[in-house]
Amino acid sequence: MASGMSFQEIQKSYFKVFLALMVLTALTVAVTTIHFGDVANIVVGVLIATAKAVLVAYIFMHLKFDNKRLRYFVITPMFFFIVFIFALTVLGL
Repeated sequence: MASGMSFQEIQKSYFKVFLALMVLTALTVAVTTIHFGDVANIVVGVLIATAKAVLVAYIFMHLKFDNKRLRYFVITPMFFFIVFIFALTVLGL
């Protein structure tokens, strides 16, 4: 990591991401007990999973410290994948 961050700062950011992932996992479990509707439940689940994937990619895959152009090469396919999943969900396939 060429960002000049100290070990303590990196450790704090990892711990914050860990807590955020735990909260999002608990939210995922909590949402399964609530019935929003068939499509809405899937949409909420995919949105929470997307948030967790972004956190993991941004921090643990070190996209935070990489070139902005590289981030676009990761974000663009992720965006199209999410649109594809939503399209399949709405179409019922």
